[in-house]
Amino acid sequence: MTEKLDEILNEVREIKSWLYGSDGHTGDIPEIKKMLCSYGRRIRILEIVVAGLVVSGGGTLGIIKLLG
Repeated sequence: MTEKLDEILNEVREIKSWLYGSDGHTGDIPEIKKMLCSYGRRIRILEIVVAGLVVSGGGTLGIIKLLG
């Protein structure tokens, strides 16, 4: 039983070293954070564009109803 626990602990330490690096700063985490930040910016721009289309579409429908 302790052999399995030691094996699991070693795997967790290995994953931690991949993510955070051996010194705790140069692993994959900083790269992942940069990638998520750029996706967040893209999503925000997309939300603004969609909201603008909805507002302009609603305004157009309102004008058509008033004229019709």
